[in-house]
Amino acid sequence: MNSSDTQPGLLPLGVVLAGVAFSFATAIVPHFESAHRLLALPFAVGVALYGIYGVIAALVPKSLGDRLGLRIFGLHVAMGVLLRASIDPRFVEGWLALVPTLLIAYMLADVYLRRGQAPLGNSGDGGGAL
Repeated sequence: MNSSDTQPGLLPLGVVLAGVAFSFATAIVPHFESAHRLLALPFAVGVALYGIYGVIAALVPKSLGDRLGLRIFGLHVAMGVLLRASIDPRFVEGWLALVPTLLIAYMLADVYLRRGQAPLGNSGDGGGAL
């Protein structure tokens, strides 16, 4: 199944929902006084990342929005899992907030650099399949 076969907006919606769920999962840490504690800053920045992506995905061509969403979600998951596995929970809050912040900067720079480009497979020369 090709990504162009899906309904418009379905993949970005899935990325936003999965990203918010992952942000919540990474922001929960064990705590000695209570069972777990929600780290507000990493959760808020993670939700902001996917909120900004949702707006960008609605404004850019579908192929760019889909690829960008999969890219930021994959990087967020990879870096979040590595950070949770390798850093002491007492220091993890700042690092978990830094990852989505860097991804927001990456996403905005990527969209800025790709502005005005035609989406893939839409070269405008009429040279499609015969």
